[in-house]
Amino acid sequence: MLHLHLNYPDDHMTSLKSFSKTAILFLFLVMISGMNPAGAQVPDRLPNENRVYGKKIKTVLLFKEGFEMSAPVINLSAGEQLKLSFDELDPDLKHYRYTIRHCEADWSTSAELMLTDYIDGFQDDAINDFAYSFNTTTNYIHYSLVFPTIHLRPRISGNYILIVYLDDPANVVLTWRFMVLENSALSIVGGNARQANNVNDHFTRQQVDFTLEFGGMTVNDPAREIKVVITQNDRWDNAIRGIVPRFARGTSFDYTDSPQTLFNGGNEFRSFDTKSLLYQTERIRRIEYGNSGYNVWLLDDPKRTFKNYVTDKEINGRKLIKNEDHAENSDVEADYAWIHFFLPFEAPVANGQIHILGALTDWQLNDSSRMNYDYQRRGYEKTLFLKQGYYNYIYVIKDNRTGRADESLIEGNHWETENEYTIWVYYHPTGALFDHLIATQDLNTYK
Repeated sequence: MLHLHLNYPDDHMTSLKSFSKTAILFLFLVMISGMNPAGAQVPDRLPNENRVYGKKIKTVLLFKEGFEMSAPVINLSAGEQLKLSFDELDPDLKHYRYTIRHCEADWSTSAELMLTDYIDGFQDDAINDFAYSFNTTTNYIHYSLVFPTIHLRPRISGNYILIVYLDDPANVVLTWRFMVLENSALSIVGGNARQANNVNDHFTRQQVDFTLEFGGMTVNDPAREIKVVITQNDRWDNAIRGIVPRFARGTSFDYTDSPQTLFNGGNEFRSFDTKSLLYQTERIRRIEYGNSGYNVWLLDDPKRTFKNYVTDKEINGRKLIKNEDHAENSDVEADYAWIHFFLPFEAPVANGQIHILGALTDWQLNDSSRMNYDYQRRGYEKTLFLKQGYYNYIYVIKDNRTGRADESLIEGNHWETENEYTIWVYYHPTGALFDHLIATQDLNTYK
């Protein structure tokens, strides 16, 4: 056996021992924090929005634990938690990790904050809960996470992005928005969603009224420090921002009858039900099983631009995952099927693209939601691979120039439509580094 004896001067030995201690300490910190030793970080270029990057990732859900139809918002000091779940159509188990990123009221990254400013605990953590699909024709692994945990918690309020990655923080598979609320003296009073007063908008649009009461809260420059955002049915593509109060009375801001808080009434969401793949529900033309798995053809969807309003019970664009074909746990027993959509249209839209919008397409206006025109059938078609359940959706036209979506040209606009609205109030004190989320209120046109 060969032995090497290296002789160093005493001062070199002292330096070597010091270096060794430092290296050991660094490696220890890396191990307990779950950090990548190379110092890899989540790419800053990733947009702060709901988006799936993994090609085999399906059915992402994020909601308040215990309330599957709720928006992903929790109170900072109430001990509330969110539940994330998603499927991967791959039989090989993966070791996913997650982290979070703080954002401003407009969903831009909070550039002035360090990780330690908004994360309490480790900078990332593992997703350890998983289960294999059972009695399904499509095999998948169902991953889930309930957080915050003792290992990773938001330290401050505001908007956040949940980032899930595989092995390396640079290998992101999905990003999802959530919000953290802090308690404050400010309150939203008199919130109301109703028919618009303006003559031109009276039969097609809806108005959101409310007042902010500061309740003794110190606000030096309310016009600059208070930011209000209003969303409709949890959509962010048509959110209203930069709202200025009509009146300032003492310690309150009044937004009643503001022309800035008008939304298109739209129409009730279309829907289809695949909770069972054994029988056809109302909106389904036929169900077939073949080499590619289940195929479900929906009835053609006619334009509703000039049709009279008809009330309908729906879930405002959301999705409810459920298998009613003798399943005990739909998380792992709900199957997947190819859903075929068809929208009759005399000719292609000249200056825009038609998209299917709703939770079934993650509320995204991208290639995954864009429909293709079929000249032989004279209409737009799209096929989506979706898990069994109950789904809502609408058709929108995305303007090629502005990138904005408009549902009125296909779905119509009605002041009577049942819609849900959420008022979000952010506070950015002078000299502060980020936007605090200090108040929210949910409203419904049906009260």
